[in-house]
Amino acid sequence: MKAFTKQIKWMFILFLSTTIVSCSSSNKQNDNKEELAEDLQQVKQDVNAILEKDKEELKMEVDSAVTEFNEKLYVYEDELRRGTKQVSTETQDLVEKLKIKSDSLTSKVNTVQEQGAENWEEFKEELQYDTKNFKESVEAFFEDNK
Repeated sequence: MKAFTKQIKWMFILFLSTTIVSCSSSNKQNDNKEELAEDLQQVKQDVNAILEKDKEELKMEVDSAVTEFNEKLYVYEDELRRGTKQVSTETQDLVEKLKIKSDSLTSKVNTVQEQGAENWEEFKEELQYDTKNFKESVEAFFEDNK
């Protein structure tokens, strides 16, 4: 009987030790989970900050192209009003097409904030491509119609 009691004490001590070790391990796991959650939150905030900066830079790039076009167009139309330039119907059509492209870019850039991270790169590439083509068209138009 004494041997049985001694075995039970050892089993109880072993069980108690195992419980303490597992609780300690569980607390470490919870601490690790909390740290991981905090790190993940920080990464999300960093990604969002980078995304917002990227969006702002793209918006500035498009706004700059549209502003430059509007300034050149103002000078061009002022020369038309003064009668120092004559334009053909074809040239007027080109001006209208450029105005439409400008409006389209402005509309697209106004949706920048609605774009999420999952489709951002595709949206950005498309808008940069459209902006580049618009700039080239504006340059070519004003070069040809000096």
